[in-house]
Amino acid sequence: MEQLQYIIEDSTIAELLGVQNFTNDESAVLELVKNAYDAKAPSVTLEFSENCLTITDTGDGMSATDIKQDWMHVGKSSKEYDVTDENGQKRILAGAKGVGRFALARLGKKVEIHTKKTFHPGVVWETDWNSSILRESPSIVANGTKIIISDLREKWTKMKVTNLRTFLSKTYNATEMTINILYRNESFTVERYFSNPKLGKDYLSRINIYYDSKTQMLTTKIVSDEFLEEAVKYCPGVSITNFNVMNYMVDELKMSSEWELSEDELQTHLNEIGDFSGEFYFSIKPTKIDKEKFLYKRSSLPDGLPGGVVLYRNAFSISAYEGKKDWLGFGKRSRKSPAAASHPTGSWRVRENQIAGKVEIDKKRNAVLQDLSNRQGLDENIYYELFVEIILTGIKEFEHYRQGIIRKIDVKNAKTSQKPTPISDRILSDPKALPHLSTDEARQLALEIKTYRQENTQAKKDKEDVESRYKYDVRILNVLATIGLKAASIAHELENNRNSIAENIDNIVAALEEYGLWEEISSPERTEKAYKNIPYLLESNKVVSTKIITFMNVMLSEIEKDQFEPSWQSVIDVLKRIKITWEDDYAWLTVDIINQNDICFNFSEDVLRVIFDNLILNSVQQNESRNHLTTSILVKESDRCLSFLYSDDGRGLDSKYLDRPDKILMVHETTRKKGHGLGMWIVNNTVVMSGGQIEQISGQNGFSIEFTIGGSN
Repeated sequence: MEQLQYIIEDSTIAELLGVQNFTNDESAVLELVKNAYDAKAPSVTLEFSENCLTITDTGDGMSATDIKQDWMHVGKSSKEYDVTDENGQKRILAGAKGVGRFALARLGKKVEIHTKKTFHPGVVWETDWNSSILRESPSIVANGTKIIISDLREKWTKMKVTNLRTFLSKTYNATEMTINILYRNESFTVERYFSNPKLGKDYLSRINIYYDSKTQMLTTKIVSDEFLEEAVKYCPGVSITNFNVMNYMVDELKMSSEWELSEDELQTHLNEIGDFSGEFYFSIKPTKIDKEKFLYKRSSLPDGLPGGVVLYRNAFSISAYEGKKDWLGFGKRSRKSPAAASHPTGSWRVRENQIAGKVEIDKKRNAVLQDLSNRQGLDENIYYELFVEIILTGIKEFEHYRQGIIRKIDVKNAKTSQKPTPISDRILSDPKALPHLSTDEARQLALEIKTYRQENTQAKKDKEDVESRYKYDVRILNVLATIGLKAASIAHELENNRNSIAENIDNIVAALEEYGLWEEISSPERTEKAYKNIPYLLESNKVVSTKIITFMNVMLSEIEKDQFEPSWQSVIDVLKRIKITWEDDYAWLTVDIINQNDICFNFSEDVLRVIFDNLILNSVQQNESRNHLTTSILVKESDRCLSFLYSDDGRGLDSKYLDRPDKILMVHETTRKKGHGLGMWIVNNTVVMSGGQIEQISGQNGFSIEFTIGGSN
């Protein structure tokens, strides 16, 4: 038996692993910089001249044996996890795959490597990617490596070199090695991109996250300098400069339908991801109107950071995650939820051009986040998806925190009626009076015109905000309405079969009894196996048929036109109709209306139905395993609005919401597997649209919510 080995042409390897393997020239240069870093070089210099690139480092260098056994062995890497350099600093090695050396082929058609290792003679390795030679060179006396790449495949212009400098500043995240660039008569030192950004100068808010894989806890710390001190008086109980929160990621992710994982499997995966940290920098450029409206401290930043989040593994970024790619999906998130931060019910999402930052992982600690074979990205497997969700949980906390502040400030912007100004009224009624105005009256008129212009500009902005808000709401509600209309159409078709659906099972049982077969099919030997147990199967179908009848009743009764017409009517009568419907549908549910006295109020019935149908449905869905559930509704009239207290005696809110229960009002927020997270958002949206607001939510010892709704004028 003969053992065989593959034989591959040098030029083929160079083409596949070099020219085609690297996405751009910058990433190829980065691979060679990494090699210098791994060689413990205190500095590396990139020198560009006419059709030639020379890369010189003062690292360990290589011997002839290293060239033969390691450099020429494709796919072999002799690198461990870390090394200690001559300054006693530990370096986590960047190389691992044994193919980074083919970055040379991407850059040029000819290569010479002059290198020397301590106690070994200097050597020169040359290749044109068809053949390679190795020779000793006594003239090389200093340790280190010089790589001369000639016959370059691309022309390195000043602009291209400048772009490389920017690229390296983003992709290099350490201080142990200095990177220098020489281009003709100019020299540059590459500065770290995120070396020391300043609050109020480079960004408005900083978000620090730290994930502890042992406890599966994510800690998020926010420092902000976005708002004027005046904003404090509109935000009682909320710091406008600092916010800290911790999230148990098992609770955050256990109900997601994205992964088919049990809670134990999720916990295991979250542990295997390993500890990591991140730091993000948020900034915006508000308009002059918004600056005044929301009490922003600045219109712009002196040295704002451009958007982009870099993913670093130890000293270097991972290729394709150096800030150009929106790998955290900020753009997709903001398109899905385009609400402004001032939107009273929609969830604001940070835009990709508003945030910069970095996430730092470790080669060993986060080993499940694996490189693709070409090292030009990560394997976006389930660990990667969970990793991204952990990061976005911290971003969501910032979004929720900032939106809460802006909503509170926005209260001051509620429009108040203004009396017509006297000078403009006089001129409108008698234009001939214009030339006879006094100096003070002329100034007053000019001020009024200026005020009108500002109000007109503000009105246009308000109109855009309102349009944006309702486009967002309508997108969600259109989906629900379409589903409802489809369901109503099916319900109408089934209505003719109502009697058959309701009575068929009983008729089948009666017929079997009449034919003398019921006792036979009900005997123990005939009911031993569930799939042959006819009485059980019929009873199961009866339960399903009852639910279908309930579905038909709901769909055919709650879309009638008159429910949308406002009128003076009894609040208690409407609540009683809601109570009867729910108690008829769920025998294990009690709906208590606590009020003894009736209230007459001008409103449309659909408002109460939408609110309480969603509240009761939420209570039912959260407590389906209970034998009985009691909900209660208390209503009173106060200050031209209705004030409600709704509660249930169920299990209360999930632990992730106990500290901040208002989070349940955010769109798509749910703890149910395959839940849509729209029920409580619809409650909040309906309350706000009526002119009311959510006052308080509690999830301890059952669930309760206090809110008001306004009347119809």
